[in-house]
Amino acid sequence: MEHAWKKIIRQAVHFIGISGCGWLIDFGVYIILTEVFCFPVVYANMLSSIPAITLVFFVSTRKIFANRKEGLPLWGKYIIYFLYQIVLVFCVSWVGEGLFRLLSRTTLMNVSLIAAHLKIVCKILITPITMTMNFFCAEGPLREAIRRMIYE
Repeated sequence: MEHAWKKIIRQAVHFIGISGCGWLIDFGVYIILTEVFCFPVVYANMLSSIPAITLVFFVSTRKIFANRKEGLPLWGKYIIYFLYQIVLVFCVSWVGEGLFRLLSRTTLMNVSLIAAHLKIVCKILITPITMTMNFFCAEGPLREAIRRMIYE
């Protein structure tokens, strides 16, 4: 049982490292889109995720799929991963937009730092949703179902 926990912890650390790099790219593009170009939360989150999704996929597949010749080619795996991410990002982006609209009507807007950067606050609030869903897809039970679909 202890060995299983060590494996889960190791997977989580690996996942956080790769995803953390992707999130930095995502967050940087998001800040540019919201703060410089005044994009709404929903569209900025959708657009900023694309370079991060691509980076995380190719870094992950280099390690995870490096020695596997069976199943779909890399581009096929990318399409499946990208479609999953697009659905997830679409849903989470609308949650972020809803949070923005909700929070913009609260007394939190009296705090000037929050008011000035509410779109960034919303991005920070929705990040755990995305990270959790990705962990369970990449390292959890959903992973086996996806692998069976790809390799069978």
